[in-house]
Amino acid sequence: MRKVFGCFISLFLVFFATDFVYAGYQKIAPGDTVTLGEFVFEDDFSPSTTDCTIGITDPLNVEKVSPTTLMNERSDGWHYYDYTTLPTAASGSWRAMMSCGSAGAGDLVKVDKSFIVEEIANHFTVTLSDFEGTTVNTAYKAKLQVLNYATIPTDADSLPAVVITDPAGTVQVPAGVMTKDSNGTYSYSYSIGGSAVGGVWETVVSVVINGKTIKVNDYWNLSSSPADVQIIEITDKIIPTITASVRIDNMGTSGSDFYYVYCIVSSEDNLCGGNDDVDSASDTAFINAGDFINLSLTLDDVPTAGTYWFKVKARALAETNWAASTEQFTAESAPTSTPTPTPTPPPSGGGGGGGSAAIISTIPVSVPSGADFNGDNKINSTDFSILLAFWKTKPPFKNPYVDINKDNRVDSVDFSILLYQWKK
Repeated sequence: MRKVFGCFISLFLVFFATDFVYAGYQKIAPGDTVTLGEFVFEDDFSPSTTDCTIGITDPLNVEKVSPTTLMNERSDGWHYYDYTTLPTAASGSWRAMMSCGSAGAGDLVKVDKSFIVEEIANHFTVTLSDFEGTTVNTAYKAKLQVLNYATIPTDADSLPAVVITDPAGTVQVPAGVMTKDSNGTYSYSYSIGGSAVGGVWETVVSVVINGKTIKVNDYWNLSSSPADVQIIEITDKIIPTITASVRIDNMGTSGSDFYYVYCIVSSEDNLCGGNDDVDSASDTAFINAGDFINLSLTLDDVPTAGTYWFKVKARALAETNWAASTEQFTAESAPTSTPTPTPTPPPSGGGGGGGSAAIISTIPVSVPSGADFNGDNKINSTDFSILLAFWKTKPPFKNPYVDINKDNRVDSVDFSILLYQWKK
């Protein structure tokens, strides 16, 4: 019976081909295995059990597989042959012919199964990790991966070589060698001393694949004056003014101006900036190497009580790496304060006996000093409550002493003076 190949040829080529050259020829590298085959059926489309053979000849016209070599077959009609080339296999077109049936029986079918062998070092994918940045007194780490044309991790001919150069052009690592982690994967670690120059560094890795050298590089930033930020405590949670105690450290080896940004946001994922902060501000401060500063950072535009996040980030002006800290807190409304009415003076003349009850006046008889609004020689929560009762009200004030700086406003300036004199 006549053998049928039909459309199954194209199905096979799509499944097995990694690249298409000429008439759909497969392309492999020296040392790889190629699978050559077809589905073969009888006229009634039942799987054919007729023997199929294959012959293979290399580009130097050397016969590698005899044309009488039987192919493997499966019950579903698939006839195939796996051939593995040597690592030294000649590059070029390898002729292969598949034959099924015989001329005498009138059902001989021949199919071209040629393929390409090519040294494809340039088809390898070599990737060096993008480290982006680090700081002094830490370690720079690089990872290299080699993938062949089929994206399979493949070993290089030898361990990749590493050269690392600082921003001044000085080679800091002239001849480093990477360590093999697994097939096709290598890593390198470089300890950075405290005297290292900050700026953009370059790592160049040379890797040899099939005798050819491929170079890849990675640019990364070194911070010589890294910051460390801590929010120590939210010291004032009474709206609208929120204050946090913050510490910023210079972890580097040289003094620098540090730029810091702080904000209050209503979502933990929200970053400072973007016009959606509840309130925000920024400033700069100089910090000596190895030193720190303590800051009291105040934001005074939190409208309602609720859950918020206080965020602070800082970096040296010449650096790009930020350090950050976040603290969740619950903003509270000021306690309700009911003003004490002015006492009614007793009626003049008349006998004793009756009389009104004594009531403490909002305006004390003695003249208060500073933030001592009730004249008890103490500056505490009572004075704070009196200040809140007059917060952002318009003059004249029933208790004129709450306007400490006499600018006809009771606001954050008066509040700051009260805080400065607190419990003094």
